[in-house]
Amino acid sequence: MSDQFGDGGSQTLAVIGCGNAKRDEATEARDLYTSNYFGLKREYGEHFADRLVILSAEHGLVWGKRTIDPYDTTIDDVDRQALVEKVSWSLRSPFTDHSHADEVLLLAGRDYAKIYADAIEHENEIAFNPLGFDVVDVFGEADLGGIGEQMGWIRRAVDKDLRQPDGGATEQQTGLGRFAGRTTPIATDGGCRD
Repeated sequence: MSDQFGDGGSQTLAVIGCGNAKRDEATEARDLYTSNYFGLKREYGEHFADRLVILSAEHGLVWGKRTIDPYDTTIDDVDRQALVEKVSWSLRSPFTDHSHADEVLLLAGRDYAKIYADAIEHENEIAFNPLGFDVVDVFGEADLGGIGEQMGWIRRAVDKDLRQPDGGATEQQTGLGRFAGRTTPIATDGGCRD
């Protein structure tokens, strides 16, 4: 490995919105949230991305392997602009650094997706070197409805190894043609995945 992100090639991050249901003790962020919905989003992120980052109302962006305490903060409890600035700062901080990414798979609700987009815009307004990755709003581009529909879609995507399954009988890749031919990702801890 030439750096913490792998071989220096195309890098994909998965940014996953946090969840309300949590363990009662401090644990790695990727294991803190206990809902089936979060678990499926995590599975999608680990399957199709090189690194997993959690988007949290309490912490901003958190590396999936960072140990954090449970918390009760929701997006409605925080000052929106303060959260945008916290996320913006995290875009270049260790372990959540986005400057090596070519794309981000965003798996988050509308409110969190807006915070994330505003944070990127804020960072690029003040940065000497603007970030240049593509953000794929996975649920938005798949034109999915509620949580139940999203969960079924994620399950098909992972099971069929298609980042954007069409849901039809043939289960072809749809919409996101740039995902065709994706090579095996490296593990979310930075090591190679076999």
